[in-house]
Amino acid sequence: MFIRILCILCGAPAELSGERLCRACRAELPLQPAGVCPCCGGPEAVATNCARCFPRAPSFDSCFSGCMYRYPVDQMIKRLKYLARLDLAHALSRPLLEALERDMEVVPDCLVPTPMHGKRLRSRGYNQAREVASVLSQRLSLPVDDQLLRRNKLTAYQYELRPEQRKNNVRDAFSLIKTMRYKNIAVVDDILTTGATADELARLLKHHGAQHVQVWCLARATPPSQ
Repeated sequence: MFIRILCILCGAPAELSGERLCRACRAELPLQPAGVCPCCGGPEAVATNCARCFPRAPSFDSCFSGCMYRYPVDQMIKRLKYLARLDLAHALSRPLLEALERDMEVVPDCLVPTPMHGKRLRSRGYNQAREVASVLSQRLSLPVDDQLLRRNKLTAYQYELRPEQRKNNVRDAFSLIKTMRYKNIAVVDDILTTGATADELARLLKHHGAQHVQVWCLARATPPSQ
């Protein structure tokens, strides 16, 4: 039986069935350009030093994203995150996989999704970072460890806060559940804005023995003005 796959954005036949996107919509995705800040995507940054995000280099060693957080990627991520459109994880992961194939130098021992607090996880029913990590794991044949970290505090949503508040919001918000045996880790999330959450996770992982921590995210957003 022939099943017609339609584009998840426009409804046209999806030539790229694995992504459920037609070629026209795939071409319109705002791909991450080269030569931008690995923290926030700002074009004025050099290497890992981004005065817009950090007064110092972040705790993570590198950051990879597939797209900028602009239309239609912003709407796709919101549907993935809040409307249980888990199928969108496949389409959104493809540009990230292409960036990793092109630029990744250190292959991680495992993928670690950014953890959600238990209350939010029970309310939503899934962790979108875990869903993305699962797709990446299948494509790259890398293990996922979603039992390594715990989110201890029910923090405010980062998007509700000013940039200078975000670092304090996630300070000491995470802990390790078990002894860590990994040296190279990729933290997986949906969006990176100021990088405060990723920085806190990388700091914790390195404190417990990680040597190299990279951040993989679907999209980078431009931080709001302070």
